[in-house]
Amino acid sequence: MESRSSSLDRPVHIPLISWFFGLGLIAALVAIFFFNVSINTVAYYGIISFMLGSPLFFRVHGHCGHQHNATPNAAGPNDNDSARRSGACH
Repeated sequence: MESRSSSLDRPVHIPLISWFFGLGLIAALVAIFFFNVSINTVAYYGIISFMLGSPLFFRVHGHCGHQHNATPNAAGPNDNDSARRSGACH
C-alpha cells in the first residue's frame, strides 16, 4: 500500500499580487532593455502604478477581514468592540 502526503496532492497556489508584481517587473525590464527607456522613468511610473494599485489589493484582500455592524451590542460594550472599531489590522 502506498501512502502519500496530502500536501503533495494540492497544486501550488501563487497569490494574484505576485503575478502582478512579476508581470510589472518583466514589463519594466523589457522597457529598459528593448525600448531604451531610462531607469528613472520606469521607476517613476512603477511607483505611481503601485500607489494607484495598492487600494485595489486591500479591497480584494478584504482589509484584514473586519466586519462592522451597524447595530450596537445588546449586552453592552466589551473589549472586542473597541478593537474592532479602531480600524487597525493588528
